[in-house]
Amino acid sequence: MPFDLNNLELTLLIFFSIVYAGYFIQSIYSTYIIQHYTKKRDVVDGSEMLTSEYLPTVALIAPAYNEEEVALESVRSLLSIQYFNVELVIVNDGSKDNTLQILIDEFQLEKGEPSYYSQLNTKPIKGIYKSKSKALSKLTIVDKVNGRKADAINAGINVSLADYYAVIDLDCILEPDTLLTLMGPVINEKEKKVVAVGGVVGVVNDCEIKGGKVTKVKSPETILPKIQVIEYFRSFILSRPAWNQKNGLLIISGALGLFERETLINVGGFSHDAIGEDMDLVIKIHKYCLEKKINYKVDFIPYPLCWTEVPPTHEVLQSQRNRWMRGTIQCMLKYRKMIFNPTYGRIGMISLPYWIISEMCAPLIEFLGLMLLIIFLVTGIFNWPYAIVLYTLIYCVSVLLSCYSIVVFYLFYNKYNTQQDLLQFLKAACLEPFIYHPRVLLWSLKGYYDYFIKKKVCWGEMKRIGFSKAKSLS
Repeated sequence: MPFDLNNLELTLLIFFSIVYAGYFIQSIYSTYIIQHYTKKRDVVDGSEMLTSEYLPTVALIAPAYNEEEVALESVRSLLSIQYFNVELVIVNDGSKDNTLQILIDEFQLEKGEPSYYSQLNTKPIKGIYKSKSKALSKLTIVDKVNGRKADAINAGINVSLADYYAVIDLDCILEPDTLLTLMGPVINEKEKKVVAVGGVVGVVNDCEIKGGKVTKVKSPETILPKIQVIEYFRSFILSRPAWNQKNGLLIISGALGLFERETLINVGGFSHDAIGEDMDLVIKIHKYCLEKKINYKVDFIPYPLCWTEVPPTHEVLQSQRNRWMRGTIQCMLKYRKMIFNPTYGRIGMISLPYWIISEMCAPLIEFLGLMLLIIFLVTGIFNWPYAIVLYTLIYCVSVLLSCYSIVVFYLFYNKYNTQQDLLQFLKAACLEPFIYHPRVLLWSLKGYYDYFIKKKVCWGEMKRIGFSKAKSLS
């Protein structure tokens, strides 16, 4: 005999209602923040800052490993950044392809004496290259023995004495005013020490690129990147702005992050053993500042400042999601003493517990829920009409949340602003629970297996299509 709906079935309905109500409250709050920011952004004129020599110095650090497909377009884009006191440091992390030689040939680089500061331990630096052209005097190429991404970033930090470090992926294209925007909270904050700033990351797949700039934002042509765009909408638009308001952000995307020099050095830079080095660093910064009782702020700009290529194939996406899950597990276990520890304020009492439930344990909870549902249906505890109603409700609410994120991006950012793009994303949102989410669930569960059973700690390689093979224009 099935249970009475007033018991277990009603409990499940209430549980899912509370969960999704929380998501929508967070989404609406984030929307309010975005609306406020875009209005403020429209009236702020940053032209006077462009040539100000009094701005804090910033070093753009971009690690590169086998990036020959995107290296030239990316460096050209970075050289066009609008900021007076900026230097560009590209770190070739032992690439096995022609990444280094392509840059040497294009920018007329010469090898000099490897002079740098040993603030952070890294793999050996083999050479430091500077351009013959005075117009490229702010460009530095570091060639080093391979040590993975964190090691490469730390090597870039050793080469520069800038006030702030903007860490980016070389496969990214930045908006021309990215540094001015990222430095906004640093310059405008009067009470707290801004130790890190992140921003919205957009998807560049199948966009039009000219001269190292994204000239036209378009919906990806294939379904896999298209659904990832929606994922980015939900993550960057409907979640991070709300968490940022309470200084509770646990992650700044590895594609783009700004970090204050002193704090970054004091925490030991990026962790060499971290699988998810971006999350690891932000939690480590929170931990350091809270323990030292520093009045600090980890900030977030709710505006697209950076464009990156997302995995175009299931093979590459599987590797990425597997690494994301392993990185999340590693971070939660590494900083477990912070969890529910009042010493660490909102980070320990709210942010970390929430992340454990919503990110780390979510795949396990969902998988166990599916197994229990099957058992309940077979044994007669649940009836089929109830199961159909429950999962129809979950599907509809999930799609509604995705559609809401699409509409918010469409309204406030003037990107993907054609009706065709909007309709394609709405269609993809309806298909996501059937053709995409089950695979992501399996890949995340595989991440658990690889971390705990196989003890897999490698970072993983991200194969690129390359901007020149996408929609890049000469």
